[in-house]
Amino acid sequence: MAVFIVSRVDIAEPERMVEYMRAAPATVEAFGGRYVVRTGNIEVIEGTATCDRMVVLEFPTREQALAWYHSELYRPLRDLRWQVAKASILLLDASAVPAS
Repeated sequence: MAVFIVSRVDIAEPERMVEYMRAAPATVEAFGGRYVVRTGNIEVIEGTATCDRMVVLEFPTREQALAWYHSELYRPLRDLRWQVAKASILLLDASAVPAS
């Protein structure tokens, strides 16, 4: 079953975050993942949540998603992101919604 990684990112140093944004897609693809959403065009329609960017990744399996996140390939980029941004990152299982 597919899984999604949903990231809410607040960027403190946009100039340095560019390096992350250029290099991250290749690491995602190396683990069978793909970008579903990658945007700074965010409109809050309910509540007070704000952030600079939202990213949604899709992986075929939970194992592939976690292997990517913990990989040596992604680690330098994750370390860079920790220095230049704050993020909340969630792992969601895709599941069918029962018909009502």
